[in-house]
Amino acid sequence: MALDLTIAGTIVALSIVLSGILIGLGRALGSHKVEYFGREELIQAIINAALVGAYATITLTATQISAEISGDGLCTGGSAIENLLCTYEGVSGSTYSLLTAAVDLHSMAAYYQSIVLDFSTFSIQPLAHLSSVSMMLEAQVLTLQQLLLFSEIHVQLLSFFGPQLLTFFFPLGLVFRAFFSTRRLGGFLIALSFGLYLLYPSMVMVFPQPDLNETEVSLAQMNNNTNYTTTPILDLNDNYAIAGKMDNMTNLTAGNDFTGDLTNSVQHLTYATSSLAIFIILAPLFSFIVTLIFIKEVTDIFGGEFFYSVGML
Repeated sequence: MALDLTIAGTIVALSIVLSGILIGLGRALGSHKVEYFGREELIQAIINAALVGAYATITLTATQISAEISGDGLCTGGSAIENLLCTYEGVSGSTYSLLTAAVDLHSMAAYYQSIVLDFSTFSIQPLAHLSSVSMMLEAQVLTLQQLLLFSEIHVQLLSFFGPQLLTFFFPLGLVFRAFFSTRRLGGFLIALSFGLYLLYPSMVMVFPQPDLNETEVSLAQMNNNTNYTTTPILDLNDNYAIAGKMDNMTNLTAGNDFTGDLTNSVQHLTYATSSLAIFIILAPLFSFIVTLIFIKEVTDIFGGEFFYSVGML
């Protein structure tokens, strides 16, 4: 939804007329306070008129600047906030693929960890030590699910605010800034527009984007290894068949090391999860704090009085 700039232009024009009336009225009544107030409103109206007149140039320049600071990732075709949205959509897709592979890996580890072989004279649970690995994988699956949730929330927020910042919030800020009673709100909306459109995405893109290719390849090799696939249900009653499969899974001579490959996959998954946590949680949090500081300072500039305080009245 775009806010028509003619509304802002009309309000700015009315504020110029009103300020002139206040100046004339103050001089006629000999009231310096009214005259000073009219001068202050005239200065603010001129600034608003300049912002309205330069709106097209401001938006074009902001888009060009944001495109230059959007980083060197795969998404570099638009403004910074559009590229950030594209990046997080890709990260969400990669996180979902990683989550699917992690669930399969956890199912495999939990399956073999729970198998008990019952022979005539003894019973044995050869892979009972995998219980700790299964718990770690379960924790990582839950972590990936939370990261996917935060990433999708970020995508939804960027999808909403991205198209609205310079087409709705910025013109709305100009409208509110034309009135002395809502000037600070107007300054806040203007600062919010430029802070979220330029500073926030550029600060996020400073952080390294997670590279999950190696992890995805490692998990795919582990999950697709025919030597590690689960035993068919028909063979579960055959202890010797299961024992033979487990012997083959740990046959180093044949190049099979189930425990070692599982440990390597867990290590890759841990690295990928930490990279995702930095880019999905830490990067937006840090960037949001910096952007809030920027918005506060710019709000003080655009939302304050320049020469004469309204409190004088």
